[in-house]
Amino acid sequence: MTTLLAKLILILTGAWHLIGETVVSVDWQFAPLGVGMLWVGLVVAFVLPIVCYRRTAEGLPVRLRFVLGLIRGLAMLCLALMASGATAGILLSCSELPRLLLVLDDSPSMHLLQSEASRLEVASTTLKNSRLMKKLEAHFSVKTVRTSETTSVSGSDAPQDLAKALVRAASVAGDQPVRRILLVSDGVVTGDAPLARCESELPAPCSAIGIDVNDNLRDLILNELSTPPFVYQQDRSLVSVRLRSVGIGGEVSLRLVHVQASGEKELATVTVTLKSGEESSAVMEFKAPDAGLQHLYVQAQEQEGELTTRNNRQDFNLDVRPEKIRVLFIEGEPSWEYRYLKRAMESDPIVEFSGLVRLPGDEWFFQGKQKRADGKPVLAEPGKGIPITSSELEYFDVLILGDLERKLFEDFGRFQLIEDFVSVRGAGLATIGGMKVYGAGNYQGTALARMLPFNIQSSKKAQLVNRFQVRVTTQGLLHPAMQLEYDPARNRELWSQMPWVEGGNAVSSTKPGASLLMVHPDLSTSAGQRPIAAAGHYGRGRVFASALDGTWHWALARKESTNYHQRFWGLVARWLSNDPRNRGAIGELKLDSPIVEVARPGGFSITLRDDKGNPRMDGKVNYTIEFPGADSIYAEVRSDPAVPGRYGFEFTPRKSGTVRVKAVVDPDSDNRREVETAFHVSPSRIEFMNVKPDVEALRSLCEAAGGEFVPLSKLDELEIPDAPRMNRAEMRTVRLWQAPSLLAFLLLCLCYEWYVRKHRGLA
Repeated sequence: MTTLLAKLILILTGAWHLIGETVVSVDWQFAPLGVGMLWVGLVVAFVLPIVCYRRTAEGLPVRLRFVLGLIRGLAMLCLALMASGATAGILLSCSELPRLLLVLDDSPSMHLLQSEASRLEVASTTLKNSRLMKKLEAHFSVKTVRTSETTSVSGSDAPQDLAKALVRAASVAGDQPVRRILLVSDGVVTGDAPLARCESELPAPCSAIGIDVNDNLRDLILNELSTPPFVYQQDRSLVSVRLRSVGIGGEVSLRLVHVQASGEKELATVTVTLKSGEESSAVMEFKAPDAGLQHLYVQAQEQEGELTTRNNRQDFNLDVRPEKIRVLFIEGEPSWEYRYLKRAMESDPIVEFSGLVRLPGDEWFFQGKQKRADGKPVLAEPGKGIPITSSELEYFDVLILGDLERKLFEDFGRFQLIEDFVSVRGAGLATIGGMKVYGAGNYQGTALARMLPFNIQSSKKAQLVNRFQVRVTTQGLLHPAMQLEYDPARNRELWSQMPWVEGGNAVSSTKPGASLLMVHPDLSTSAGQRPIAAAGHYGRGRVFASALDGTWHWALARKESTNYHQRFWGLVARWLSNDPRNRGAIGELKLDSPIVEVARPGGFSITLRDDKGNPRMDGKVNYTIEFPGADSIYAEVRSDPAVPGRYGFEFTPRKSGTVRVKAVVDPDSDNRREVETAFHVSPSRIEFMNVKPDVEALRSLCEAAGGEFVPLSKLDELEIPDAPRMNRAEMRTVRLWQAPSLLAFLLLCLCYEWYVRKHRGLA
């Protein structure tokens, strides 16, 4: 009786799907006095129909009177149940099919074409019409989940970490435990860890259906783009590109394009010869465009039959600086080296040259810009020779020292001044040969000797007197200061053809960690071939040392139309100079990486320094970042403990477009300063860097997770073992006094009785 009543209640409350389950118990609860009211209602429901219909015979047959009496009794019973405040707690024992979680990978790579439809469409259609799906639905409760449903970042711009997406899908499968997992995917993994690594986080064995590998796949992938962190405006600049070809050979063109508000401007083009299955590289040389953070991109020409063009283009942000490199050349006497080096520097569009040369009679002659931007003189007292104050010296980025005797630096503490200029401020120092420098000038033991990449010591052989052609080392050919041409073969050829030089200082060896750039072609020492030029770092700065004072021969005796003497010294100045964005107490806002993509961590920063050039640790920078779609965040930043003086903010963009950043430096002080910039965020390309389905990743996952792998073409061969049915207890609490179905039944009974009586003329 209890079971029958419980199932009747389930029917009345609309829980039809539970009718076949086993009723374990029924627990009744009533309102105060509710039991008494229920008994009274039962008596009334039994007595009232008898009283009303026992003698009422006007036109009503016995059967109809019985039906109407039963309807009235049921109505009274419903009314009594509702009035008693009855609540029934029905405990059910439910038997269910085991849960199988079908995970459909709908990442961007699954939307690539497979035949005439996308990989996802082909897989979904094939699976839907397969015998496997019918078998699964007969033995499992199948729940389908798309990987995009489990992540907050989705869309064509955003990549997907397949391993994390699979784990998230399994964790949100619902209230029923998962007994089997079936993944449908192309296996493209964008995360750092292998796909099989996630098996420990899966709640059940995992099988996989993989997209079949197309042997006729054709695609061109712009694999890698290398750009400098910054360039100077209208300077000779370089972008290097690496291409990977799948099924495509022959020549393809690359375009470098500058994106402006007024339109796009092509800066350079180059043709690359491809071989299928191999990588090819290209170098694109161009003149840097307008100053500021510029949006550029490199795009490979679209090829016929390509799988996708999403991987043919790479956008990047190029920081083009309007500053010039401030070079001060101090020479002990008018010389050919000074004359030609001065001419080379003054012809360089990004160099601001100043020269200080000693004339006969111990007079000093200054050449160059006389006033700074703030109206102060570049050198207050040039007649005294080498500057003796840090404020004067620190105006420059690069200091070149010529043939100067040791005593000049010992006066007024100039050795220490130059050492601080390089090691603390991070400026550049270049030294050239002569009769009074290095070992010939007894520089050993001085601060200058400590800074140089040469080992300075006295020796009987202080000078080289014969003509010779310098030989560039392998390390030198790779050094930024030695790139006469960006093509390696052409660069090597040019150095082998440079005119001879005459004489120089005899240097025995270089210090550990220094880069040996040039050596004598014939002479050697106990440490190896005799050094001619070397470079290295000292503190925060860089140092270049040359044993030569006759590089002017490279300009005077050149055979090429290009003045490679000028280019060489320009390269040296560029390598020695510090990042112009860090000039002054408050640097410029700079990106950590030129390439900023959706879902790829990035960042930007400002460098703060005190009056002495040391990093500031006590500052504060407030950032306001406006992302595409009107989203914005605010951040208050202190100095980075790992990089003192750096005030940076890291972020992960969620949409492509323009990001605007406003930085307020020292907002609570009188030195408050605002800096603004904008940069481009490009759509993520990571899903398309490997366009072939990765069946091995899926196979490894299945082996680790106790499942089976089959390609989509052999879908019906997949065997997923059955799992036992699940028994679970379910408690259904039914408040009869407010059950809509019970009220509807009451009204139905009363209306039917009234209708019959009205029809019979008894109402």
